[in-house]
Amino acid sequence: MKITKKVLIERHPEDVWQTVAEQFDQAHKWMGIVENSYKVQGQSAVDGAPMAGRVCEFTNDPNGLKAEEKILNFSAEQMHFDFDVVPVNAPKLFPVKRNVVTMSVRKTSNSQSEVTWLSHIELSLFGYVFYPLLKRGLSKSFAGIMEDLKRYLEIKDITKHA
Repeated sequence: MKITKKVLIERHPEDVWQTVAEQFDQAHKWMGIVENSYKVQGQSAVDGAPMAGRVCEFTNDPNGLKAEEKILNFSAEQMHFDFDVVPVNAPKLFPVKRNVVTMSVRKTSNSQSEVTWLSHIELSLFGYVFYPLLKRGLSKSFAGIMEDLKRYLEIKDITKHA
């Protein structure tokens, strides 16, 4: 399953890149569905990446649903990176096995950026059974993530580039 979402953000591309890529482990600050996030320790980062990956926790329960997210490639120059998302502590009938996400930031003007989120989702057998509903639900969820990012960056009090 493939899902693409784009959003225009009234913020300089460097500010957007800083949030989504350089501060990859800080997703909990802007992503509404993430309760807590932190850097993966003890693993080597790919060339150019600020870290190997992150863990996103979706509940306060230490045994609750999490996602382990490993950065696969990273280009600060092109403002583009890929990361692999694998569910942890998921229910037995969880519909997603993994999700490889490509995020990119493109300058549309000095004060506006376009962010693209492209997901390549590998489904479990259970996921294929509910494909139409699952695609609609995931599409809505990813759109929500992009709106969270837009809201956070457009309100965030950081110095804009000239």
